[in-house]
Amino acid sequence: MKEKHFTGTGKLLKLYLRRDRIILPVWILLALLVINGQVSFVKAMPDWQVYITELSESPLTSALLGPVVPLSVEGAILWRGILQASITVMFGAALTVIRHTRTEETSGRNELILGRPVGRYANLTAALILSCGGSLLAGLFIAVFLMGIGLAGSGSLLAGLTLAASGCIFAGVGGLCAQIFDHSGSARGAVFGVYMLTMVAMVLNNMGGGATYWAWFAPEAWFRITVPFLENHAWPLLVFMMLSALPIMLSYMLLVHRDMGAGLMAQKEGPAYASPRFDSPFALAWRQHKGSILAWAIGMAWLGGTMGMGTPNISQAISSTFAHMNTSWAVAMVKLGNQEGFIAILIYILGLMGGLSVFAITAVQSLRQEEKGHYAEMVLSRPVSRFKWMGSYLAVAFAGSALILLALGLASGLGWSIAAGDFGHFPRVLGMSLSKIPPVWTIIGIATLLYGWLPRMASVLNWLILGAFIFIEMLWEVGMVGWSALQWTPFAYAHYSIPIQDLSIVPLIVLTVIAAALTWFGFIGFRRRSLY
Repeated sequence: MKEKHFTGTGKLLKLYLRRDRIILPVWILLALLVINGQVSFVKAMPDWQVYITELSESPLTSALLGPVVPLSVEGAILWRGILQASITVMFGAALTVIRHTRTEETSGRNELILGRPVGRYANLTAALILSCGGSLLAGLFIAVFLMGIGLAGSGSLLAGLTLAASGCIFAGVGGLCAQIFDHSGSARGAVFGVYMLTMVAMVLNNMGGGATYWAWFAPEAWFRITVPFLENHAWPLLVFMMLSALPIMLSYMLLVHRDMGAGLMAQKEGPAYASPRFDSPFALAWRQHKGSILAWAIGMAWLGGTMGMGTPNISQAISSTFAHMNTSWAVAMVKLGNQEGFIAILIYILGLMGGLSVFAITAVQSLRQEEKGHYAEMVLSRPVSRFKWMGSYLAVAFAGSALILLALGLASGLGWSIAAGDFGHFPRVLGMSLSKIPPVWTIIGIATLLYGWLPRMASVLNWLILGAFIFIEMLWEVGMVGWSALQWTPFAYAHYSIPIQDLSIVPLIVLTVIAAALTWFGFIGFRRRSLY
């Protein structure tokens, strides 16, 4: 690489720092808040030694989160805190790179930058420095925090650097996806798909005892390789660095083999003559989203089917700690059993908290992309009303989310039923998945409301609101907030801790009405404002 290709990297880095002066500290400090929450949860328990021992031996929690290693307060913090903090940093780093590379190219702003004395690699390099630097900063903050509460310095530093490594490899994944795909939404979806694959590897590692080769394929579980506060293996950090360098190097190689503004996977041209059915805004919206809906459905079906097939391998023996705990979560887990509890949590994560919520937001944000690219203006110049144009995209979003959840429920239920030889599981699992439709539609309604009234801030606000919902969920799970706080999120009304046979249909109907009302107010806002 010639030195001139990096010209202007420093100036672009300053620009990106200024643009991310709010978003960057949010995901860095969120990782620290997650660790602090786990520390508060562990230290607030008078019998935490017995508690973590039981959790480590529980087939349900071991399958999801792995055993607690070491069996100490340090291990209890790593067991849940570092896992969640790593996920926060991984997504923060990847989305930051995509925002400053693919999004800038799609909007045309990158052409203005490259019109100045700026090298071809400058923006990618600045974005990677920002993301990897943010990941490292998050890791160092966590290391200092752990030292501040009295934990060993070597273990604290190793835990922080392990977390930073997980962020760096996903920064590279984000940069690689930005080179491959034409649109930022596709790149973000690919990052989420990669994370889903790492989650499968993490669960397989946990099912195997927490120390298998699968851990290498799950950056959020890399702390099980370095084992801070026990074995303190520092050498894997070098391997993590080399693994992180691979997608980064591929990003630079692909950057020079594609046209500016285009991805490596060029968008196929349509036929010269349109089909007679291609005569409405709905047909246009469906054509633009059917590929992503199909990809989501196949991905969810594969993940759900794989996990469902592995569910019978989880022992049904209930931990004695669960049996004596008075929390609603423990009571529900005892009532569900380990196998049904595992599949319920899996569908909750994939179908609502970390899965279809992402699809819902990105589907609505495609309206903004069409508007910014002036494609909406072209359609609306024809005899097409704003209501019909916007409604077509939202109809695809609502229907697409339902179809994906149906695929998830069918695959998960069939996988568990076939593996267990008992098809009595199938209707319960399908019901778990379909019950997530109203909460997902509520998230679509929120995104529509923000798009209609605050289009320029909608993207950031959507992700912040989803992050707040997830954060409340985390606080509830560690006992720092009660069920009344969780009920402020749509997650509570199709929660995994509620057995499907006990789930009330009334709140789901109310959520559907709320989603319709939010969507309607979004329509009103869109009709009253100017385009772009």
